Amino acid sequence: MRLLLLSAVLSFGCGRVCSRSEPLTGLDGGASACVQNTDCPRPSSVLVCGDNEDQLRDCIACTANRCVRYRPEACP
Repeated sequence: MRLLLLSAVLSFGCGRVCSRSEPLTGLDGGASACVQNTDCPRPSSVLVCGDNEDQLRDCIACTANRCVRYRPEACP
């Protein structure tokens, strides 16, 4: 499925993939705190980011002690 999504993204626009980040929030609506990537809550279908290249896939990372979800999209 991820390969299909990546293929769809590459077929539009400039043909490059960039990542869009969005903060993950806790049950209280505040940002989820973390020390490492595996501390972050995630749906079972979403990977834990391994390095910066992984951020071009749908994955969760701990960035500046906050949980962030990276999603691929066509570059502007």
